[in-house]
Amino acid sequence: DINTASITGKMKLLLSLLLAFCAYHTHAWTNVFKKEVIQKAFATAGVSAALTVSPLVSHAGEPFAGSYADPKHPNCKRAIEVTGNVASLSGTDGTPGCPPDGSGRVWKLEGSVKGSNILVDFTPKGGPANLLGVYDTSAPEGIKWPDGNKWAKI
Repeated sequence: DINTASITGKMKLLLSLLLAFCAYHTHAWTNVFKKEVIQKAFATAGVSAALTVSPLVSHAGEPFAGSYADPKHPNCKRAIEVTGNVASLSGTDGTPGCPPDGSGRVWKLEGSVKGSNILVDFTPKGGPANLLGVYDTSAPEGIKWPDGNKWAKI
């Protein structure tokens, strides 16, 4: 599974470093060993990198957006889309698992995200109104629920 935000961030960082070097290349070629030229290039690269990478840290909904595997409902679909701080959850349920194609009873839920927390209204599925899930980065990475269940990100 490729983390496109991570790759995009690395590409932006590399581009910032390249642009910073190019901004000083005329001086760099004629004054290769001048300490101040090198320091200016790295200072510019650092500022460019900070401005480029900082928005990646503040993506709302990350790391919640994506697909998950629920060990209490094998083969059933679990997906979360996040817009701003609003989470839209969808999936399927079986008895308790689903066929290999993930088909089953379709459901949709709403919730909200803040930092590493997600608050979901499970009442349409017969569950609690405000269930708090916490994003857990320990393997397998995913959402840990109060009942001990953990949806693993796939």
